[in-house]
Amino acid sequence: MTPEEKYELFERKISEELSNKEEETLSQIIKEDKAIAEEFRIYKEWSSYLDANLNLEQEQSDLEQNLKKVGDSFFEKKQAKKETKVIKIPSWAYAVAASVAIVLGVYTFTKSDPAYNDFASIPELSITERGSEDEISKKAEASFNSENYEEAEKYLLELLNNDNSNSEYLFYLGITLVEQDKHEKASEIFEKLRQGTSVYKYKAIWFEALNQLKQKNIGRCTELLKSLPQEAEDYQQAQKLLKKL
Repeated sequence: MTPEEKYELFERKISEELSNKEEETLSQIIKEDKAIAEEFRIYKEWSSYLDANLNLEQEQSDLEQNLKKVGDSFFEKKQAKKETKVIKIPSWAYAVAASVAIVLGVYTFTKSDPAYNDFASIPELSITERGSEDEISKKAEASFNSENYEEAEKYLLELLNNDNSNSEYLFYLGITLVEQDKHEKASEIFEKLRQGTSVYKYKAIWFEALNQLKQKNIGRCTELLKSLPQEAEDYQQAQKLLKKL
């Protein structure tokens, strides 16, 4: 059964247009497949919501555009039948509901585990002084800010060879390592900063928590998040993440 056929069946069920055989088929599918049962529940809720709350003319354009890629085939199918069927809710609304379920999946509407990319906001690297001719610093900046983390790692290591205690270089090196999934090396960098007194002390705790989240080490991630004091820049984000863990 294609997604379009499935949502057609859902719609006809809601509109009380199913034959006895179709009723039996749908009931059996819902009974045997929990995912489809959940999709049908969400579909009914969408239908009810759209019927009761949407300003259809105002909302149609934005919703259709956002969901067009997946919803087009279903939408066009429903529009073709518009003249021959009487349905409780305008046909495009069902296409929207169907497209949302197809694009996002059933589990988007239920609680999902937080992910690294949901919380990682990478700060821009700016270490080149005005008028400086330091080519390594320029290359480090350019590669990091263009998300070429492998190159950025190489240049930051060169800078650290000449200034091995520079906390700014260390912090951004830690980020390049996390982004490349070099988790153990990143942890070593962040731990060094965490034990120090630089301005990157709390930022290092936050990014090490994200480093652990990326590895799904929820216990260690939680421990680190709880260690962030209220004055830390990332304290509020840490609290949001804690609530989702």
